[in-house]
Amino acid sequence: MKIRILTLVLLILNLTLFGQESESTDCYEIKYLDFFGLDQTEVTKWPPSELDGLLKMDFAKDNGQSEIKTNVLIPMIVYQLKEYHPKCTKKIDTLYFNTITAVYLKIREIDSTQLLTKSIAEKIDFIRADFYSQVENINYLSKMTMTFDDGPFYGINYDEKFELKPIKTQETAFGTLIISKVDDKTILTSKDKNGNVIWQKSITGLYDRNLTGLYFTKNPLEYNSVATVVHMYSEGERFTLYLKKDGSFMYYFHSW
Repeated sequence: MKIRILTLVLLILNLTLFGQESESTDCYEIKYLDFFGLDQTEVTKWPPSELDGLLKMDFAKDNGQSEIKTNVLIPMIVYQLKEYHPKCTKKIDTLYFNTITAVYLKIREIDSTQLLTKSIAEKIDFIRADFYSQVENINYLSKMTMTFDDGPFYGINYDEKFELKPIKTQETAFGTLIISKVDDKTILTSKDKNGNVIWQKSITGLYDRNLTGLYFTKNPLEYNSVATVVHMYSEGERFTLYLKKDGSFMYYFHSW
C-alpha cells in the first residue's frame, strides 16, 4: 500500500517539462481543467519509467482499499491530450501518447480494443467525452480531486423549521452561506439571493463526529467552471466545501 501511494505521489509531483509544441493554445478545447488547477499549467510529460510502473499497477485495488485513488491522474492525462491532437501539432510522439492512453483506459477499466481502429484524433475525442461524463457526475468528481484530506463528507441534513442565529455569514455569487450553532452541532446553511434555504446541514467529520466549529478564511471563495469552492477551517484544520454554481451542495473535505 505504501509503495502504491508513493508511486502516485511521485507521478503527481515529478512532472517533467518537455512537452510537445502546440501551434495554437486554442487548437483543441478541453473544458473543466480549471477545476483541477490545470488550465494555466504548461503541458508536461511523465518519465517513461514512472509510466511503466503505473501500467504494472493493479488498479482493481482502488475499489475501496486505496487511500489515494488513481482517478486523480485522469485530469493530468486529459490535459496532456491537446499536445497530441493533429490540430495542435504536426509532430506527434505516438509512443508516449499510446502509453498515457493505455493508462487512462486501464484506470477507467475500458476495453482498449474498441479504440484499435480509431485515429489519434478520434481517440482523444473519446477520452475527452469520457472525462466530461465523470466531471459532470459528483460521485466521480470527488475521486479525481487531488487532496490528502479526509472525505468526501456530506454532513447530515438539518430540517428544523425555526430560524437559526448566525455566527458568521459569507456573501456569494448565488446568495449567502451562514454558520450557526445548535447545542453540540455546527450548522451550515446555504441561501439564495431571495433568502430561501437551498440546503442546511449539520457538519460532521471523520467517524461521523460533530465538528465543534467552522470558520471562513480571509478570502474564502473560488469560482471555476465546475463549482464554487469555499475555503474554510474547522478545529484548526483545512475544510474545503464544494458547491454547484447555484449554491447546491456537493461535498467537502476536512484535513486530519
